[in-house]
Parts: sequence; structure tokens; C-alpha cells
Amino acid sequence: SIFGLIICWAFTYVTSMVTLEASWLASQLESTDNNIAASNDGDGGGFLSIAKMAFGPGGEIITAGLFWFLLTAIIVAYSGEGGQIISEVFTEITHSNLVSAGFGSVIFALFFGSLATYGTSKVDVINRVFVLGLLATFIGLVGIGVPIVKGSNLLDYSDWSAVYPAGISIGILSFGAQNVVPTLLRYLDNDPMRTRQVILFGSLLPLLLYTIWEAVFLGIVDPANALDGKKMEVVSLLGQSGGTAVSDLVEIFSICAIGSSMAGASV
Repeated sequence: SIFGLIICWAFTYVTSMVTLEASWLASQLESTDNNIAASNDGDGGGFLSIAKMAFGPGGEIITAGLFWFLLTAIIVAYSGEGGQIISEVFTEITHSNLVSAGFGSVIFALFFGSLATYGTSKVDVINRVFVLGLLATFIGLVGIGVPIVKGSNLLDYSDWSAVYPAGISIGILSFGAQNVVPTLLRYLDNDPMRTRQVILFGSLLPLLLYTIWEAVFLGIVDPANALDGKKMEVVSLLGQSGGTAVSDLVEIFSICAIGSSMAGASV
């Protein structure tokens, strides 16, 4: 599984570098054509500019339609999950069904929609809070799980057939960040070298976290469960060691994960 993660990370990093180069070239071309800074005009090196540079106005229109469909699907998915979490939190606090999942989705979407109107810098501040929450809860869950990891589960069993195609496809989706590369370039004053460094370290961090979690997960779960087709409840196993704190950490982790993802989609 770690080998599969490395393959997915390498794919994401290489394609992000290609996206960065195309975005920077498009921004330079747009800046030259308009004789002003690209960041203050039009798409500023975004995917619409890239499509127009490569395929003309027709390609720009098609790309706009595809991105509208993609981002709408992403936002609907995040809002649906975010609304469910908000509903569960209100139910735990008030002990009533005061906020339904549908109404929670509306609250979730309105919050991030209004946040996006303040610009990338404001969204970045909120996103950092969510990321810190992710790291804190992740450390807590790993700290609970490490003592019950069995080395034999990690060393005595391997299944390469699980890596491809299911593992690779999910892994690439988990690492996917190419859509925010043009935004990063503009945010970093159109500096390709700084953006390159941010993409490198920004992609290595999830690789490290995924690797640690894979080691904890696979070290806790008995391989026989996978062979017998049984559902692997790693959270339940963690709960046996950490008690109710595990469910609280998982809930906070879920909120931060959805919030961070939605923040990225909103810009």
C-alpha cells in the first residue's frame, strides 16, 4: 500500500508541475496581450486561460462547462456531508432534531460561499485553522492506535492485487490538488519557484500522514478480516483503547477535513 501511495504522489506532483508550467505561460501571455499584470485581469493563468491559449475560444467555453460541472458536483458532495455533520453536532448539543441534514447543508454552503467573497487570503486563514485541527486530531488518533499495532499484521501479509486498480484510483483522487495550482500561483505573486516549493512540501505532507495512517490501520486490523470479507472497523478497535475520546476525535477530524476541502473548492 505504501508503494501505491508513492506512485499516486508522484503522479500528482508531476501533473501539478505540468499544470504550473501551463498556468505560468498562460499568465505571461495574458499579461503581454493586455500590457497589465495578469493577476489583475481575467482568469490570470487559470484553466480558462490555459484552454484559450491551447485550443482557442471554443476550448475555453468547453473547459468552463466542464469545470462548472466538476465544481458543482464537488460542492454538492461537500455540502451534503457538511450538513450531515452540522445536524449531528446540533443533535448532540440540543438533544433534539432542531437542524435537519438539509438545513445544515444550506448553512454549510452559505458560510463558505460568503467566506469566498472575501478573497483567497481570508479563506487561507480559515483553511489553516481547519488544517491545524486535522493535524491535532490525527495525532490524537495515531497516539491511541500505535500501542495496539501488531507488527505481524504489517510484515506477514501482502496483497498486490489490492493496489491496482482500486487502490491507485482512490489514491490519485486523495492526492488530487491540480485544480488549485493556478490559485496558488496568483496567491504567491505569480512566482513559479515559490509555487513549486509549496506544491512539493504541500504534497509530501499528506504522503507522510497517509503512510502513518496506513501503518496504524493495517497494523491494527487482522488480515483475516480482509480475507473473509468482513467489515474492518478500525474506529471500533481504537475505541476499545481510547474510549469515547475516539468518537469525539473522529467527529472533529471529519469536520476539519470537510471544512478544509470546501475552503479549497470555494476559491
